[in-house]
Amino acid sequence: MQLILEPYVVGVISALLAMLFFGSTNILYKKMSDDISVMDIMFTRMWVSLPIAYVFGVLATGSLTFSVPTAALFPLILSMIIGLVIGDAMYFISQERIGVSKAFPIAMSYPLLVYFLAALFLGEPVIPQRVIGAIIIVIGVIVIARAEQDEPKKGKQWSKEDIRIGIILAFLVFICWAASDVIFQFGLVGIGVAEANFYRTLAASLILVPVFLMTMRGERTLPTRRVTTYALLIGTIALGFSLIAYSFAVKFVGATLSALIISSGPMLTAPLSAIFLDEDVNRKIALGTILTILGVVLVVFIF
Repeated sequence: MQLILEPYVVGVISALLAMLFFGSTNILYKKMSDDISVMDIMFTRMWVSLPIAYVFGVLATGSLTFSVPTAALFPLILSMIIGLVIGDAMYFISQERIGVSKAFPIAMSYPLLVYFLAALFLGEPVIPQRVIGAIIIVIGVIVIARAEQDEPKKGKQWSKEDIRIGIILAFLVFICWAASDVIFQFGLVGIGVAEANFYRTLAASLILVPVFLMTMRGERTLPTRRVTTYALLIGTIALGFSLIAYSFAVKFVGATLSALIISSGPMLTAPLSAIFLDEDVNRKIALGTILTILGVVLVVFIF
C-alpha cells in the first residue's frame, strides 16, 4: 500500500523541517561563534550546499544535466541574491549596529509583508484567521527576541548614526526577505523544485566568490581546519537540506505560509538554547513560545 500525501501536507511538513534545520543549526553556530566569523559561516554553508543541491537535482530528474526555462531563471536567481546574499548581509550589519533585540523583531516581521505582496501580485487569498495567526506569530517572536537578548544595558551605547543606519538596514532586510520569498514563488511556477534549488544555490555560490576574495585582503584570521570541518558539516543541514525543504514548502503551500512557519523558529531555538547553551528560559520566553505555537496552529489549520 502506497502512502500518498496531499501537496498541502507535504508543504507544511517541508516548512516545519526547514524551520527545524534552520533553528537547530543556529544553536550550533552560536556555540562556535568565538571560533568562526559570520562571513566564514556564510561562505562554508553556501559552498557545501552546492554539491548537495546538484546531487538532489540529479536524483530528482534522473539526468546528470538539467535546466530551467530562461524566463524562470531570472526570478529564481534574483530571489536568492535579494534574500540570502544581500538580505542576510544587511541583517548581520544591522545586528552589529543596533543589537539583536532591535534588529531581529523588525526583520522577522517580514511574513506580514509577504502576505501583502503575495495577495497583491500572486493573487493569494487573504484569510482573516491566517492574518490573525501571522500577527500572533510576529508578536511571539518579538517577545522571545526581547527576552533572549543578552546585550549589555550598561556600558554599551550606540551612536545616533549607528542607530539610524541599523534601523534603516533592518527595515531593508524586512523588505528584502519578503520580496525574495514572493519572487521565488513566482519563479517556481511550472518548474521542478530540485532544478530551481540548484540554480539558485549555484548563483549565490558564484556571487560569494569575489566577496570571499575581498575579505582576504589585508590581515584576516581564518578558522582552524577543525572549526572549518565542523562548519561544513553543519552547513550541509543549515543550508543544504533546509533550502531543499524550503523550496518544497514554497512550491506546495506558497511563500506566505512558508515564511510564517519558518519565522516561528524561536519557539524551537529558545528551549534548545536552554538545554545546550545553558541560557535562561524565563516567563517572557515561555509566553512568546506559547504565542508562536498558537499562531502557527492558526495559520496551518484553517477552521
